Order: sequence, then structure tokens, then C-alpha cells
Amino acid sequence: MQDNKDLNDTWELYGVNENPFSTSPILVVGGSIPLDSFVGRSEHITRLSRILGSRGGSRTFIYGDIGIGKTSFVNVVRSSAIQKGFFTHFKEITTQDKWSADDFVLNTLSAIYSTLKLLKERPVSKETYEKLESLFEIGKTSISGGISVAGFGGSYASQQKATEVLASFSLQNFFSEIITEINGNTSKEVIIHYNNLELISEKKIRNLFDTLRDFFQTKGVHFVFIGNLTAYSILQSVPRFSSILSDTPFHIETLSFDEVKEVIKKRFEGLRISEKLNLIYPYTDNCLKILYNLMDGNIRDTLNSLSTAVFHATTESPILLDKNKLARVLNEILEKRYLNTLTPKEKEVLGEIIKHKEITNKSLSDKLKIPRSNISTYVKDLESAGCVFLRRKNGKDKFWKADPKVKWSLLKEDAQQALPF
Repeated sequence: MQDNKDLNDTWELYGVNENPFSTSPILVVGGSIPLDSFVGRSEHITRLSRILGSRGGSRTFIYGDIGIGKTSFVNVVRSSAIQKGFFTHFKEITTQDKWSADDFVLNTLSAIYSTLKLLKERPVSKETYEKLESLFEIGKTSISGGISVAGFGGSYASQQKATEVLASFSLQNFFSEIITEINGNTSKEVIIHYNNLELISEKKIRNLFDTLRDFFQTKGVHFVFIGNLTAYSILQSVPRFSSILSDTPFHIETLSFDEVKEVIKKRFEGLRISEKLNLIYPYTDNCLKILYNLMDGNIRDTLNSLSTAVFHATTESPILLDKNKLARVLNEILEKRYLNTLTPKEKEVLGEIIKHKEITNKSLSDKLKIPRSNISTYVKDLESAGCVFLRRKNGKDKFWKADPKVKWSLLKEDAQQALPF
């Protein structure tokens, strides 16, 4: 059988055992991306650590653009907290728009249980653990079609069985009992981390955070919430929730170029196959700087662009991306996968959106002299094609932003150096 060279590991050619440009966040425990590859945000780390180290519990909201490292930041602080004896679930809780208030509490309990299940020494009694076990393991031998428990993988067999289990105790009271037990056995607070609040619709998020106000004030718990600018704007207008925040929200901004450069260097070193092998960085500093500026400093978008370019350009030997190779390979991918399906008018609208950090339909209509009804159709089609996304809302105004990959079209080769590979 002929060997398929495409199945060979690209990253071995560069002296590392995994993709150093991975956009996955740093995990609280384990994970391929080393904890010590986290760079910067020292003031934020100090501030959040002090909040989580205080007695009585807290509510902290952290916001910023998608892809700038919010989750990694919180996970680094939570990892340090674990080392100091705090209890926190290993996997952050990713919120969902379909959740009811009970689902919110249920998935919080699921995250706690999934972590307790992995611990050899559990900070809860056998009776409490068995209660959790009965709640989340009921679906093991039952029929399908039950209520799924996000973030854990357990499921209820049927609505009837779920009701029988849930009717035996109040979810919020059970949560409070577990927290009291963990507090007593560890002499520390419990840290709960919710991710991606932007996945919840405006109407739902208002209702949830208004309904769960008392739940979020459970003594002995530090609740940390992460969302984008839209989620921040919505929650600021929910007085029953915003009034119980323990401090002003954290606004996480982009890392500096030198910090991003250091992150990548530490990742390469942390993922090195062997000290006997050299590390090969597949880009020039100028190439990295160009991408960093193009992506407005967003580390996820910068890393994703590098990963895509290296994957596409590498064959049997390592490559070195300079400005021209970078422009050539990413424009080729963009045209083949996305732009060739767009109409001329859609390309015109997209070209205007790319010029702005964010823009509304009205502004697009004014600038391009195209009726707003037509603009709305073009933008919806561009959103469906994966070329634009909703960055934030302000009242009825929707602010659209070009997907980072579309910015690759702005990369240009120097004419005198535009030679084939």
C-alpha cells in the first residue's frame, strides 16, 4: 500500500509535538498548552486573585472581544487557586441559549460532579456524592431521548424520571448544601466559571440573570462570568444583576505585539519534541508583525492565520513565511473557500465592512448608496457564508464586523518579489 504523505504530522517538521498555534484556551488542569506559556495581564491576575481570595463569595464579570484570551486568563487564575486548596470545576461551563433557570443550576451541579468524580479525595460526604451520582448517572441504563446535561455527557432517560429525581430536593438548596460542605472541608471558597454568555439571546439573558439573582449570591461561592461586548451591554442594563457585582467589570484588551511573540515562543519551547532537536519557527518577525496589525492584536485570529498558512504551505519540509508567501497562501485559501461563491454586490458590501472595526446597516447604506433593505439581505447572506458576524448590539442597531479570515484579502505581495514557491 502506498504511503499517504498527507497523513504525516506537519508539526514534527518544526520540532514540536503539537500545533503551537492552537486557538484552544489554556486549561485549568492538564491540556497540551503549557500554563507557563501565558503572558501578561499581571494587574488583572492580581486583582482577580484578590477577589477570589476574599471571604463570603463574589460576582465578577469579564468582557472583551472574542479571541483575546479571556478564558485562558481566568483559567490561569483558577489553576493557581486549586494549588492553594480552592475547589473549582476543571472544565469551564459553556452557557447555552436554550437553558432555563433550572438548566443553569443543573449544569453548574454537573460541572461540580464531573470534577468530584475525578478526585481521589473528595471534599464532600459519601451521601452528597451519591446524591449527585443519582442525578447525573440515571441515563446510563435508560432509553434515549432524555434531557442532555451540557458539559458533562450524562442524560436523563425521560421527563418522568428527571421529574422524580428533581422533585426529591430543590436544585438551588442542594447546590447550597454542597457549597457549605466544600467550604467546611477545605476552609476555602468555591469558584464557578461560566463562559460565552454571548451565546444567550438578549431576552433570555435578561430573564436568567434576573431570576437567578439569589442563586448568584450563594455564600461561599465566587462566580465568574465571561462574555463579549454585547453580553456586557445587556447585563449592565439588568439592575438586579449589575447591582450585585462585587467590583467593576474587567475589560480585557489585546496583548501587545511583544507579548504575543513571547506567547508563541513559550509554546514552541513547551511543546518541543526533544532538547536534542532544534525548533524551527515558520515565520519571520515581520510576517508576525503584519498579521498582528492586520488582526488588530487579536491573538486567536493571529494564531489561526499562522496555523492555516503553515498547514497549507508545508509539504515535505519546513517553510519560512515572509510577507509575500503569507499573502499568497492566505489569499489563495480565502478565494477558494469563501470569496468565489459571493456575488459582485456581496463582495462590494464585504469590501466596505472590512474597512471598519464595526459598522451598521445604515452606515453601509449611506456609504454605498444602496437601499437598507438590500443591504440587510446582503449582510445576512454574508453572515451565512461565514464572512461577517454580529460584534455587538446597541438598542436596535446591529454592529457588523468582517470575519478575521476575510482580512487576508488585505495582504498584498511586493510586485518585484511576487515569485512562485
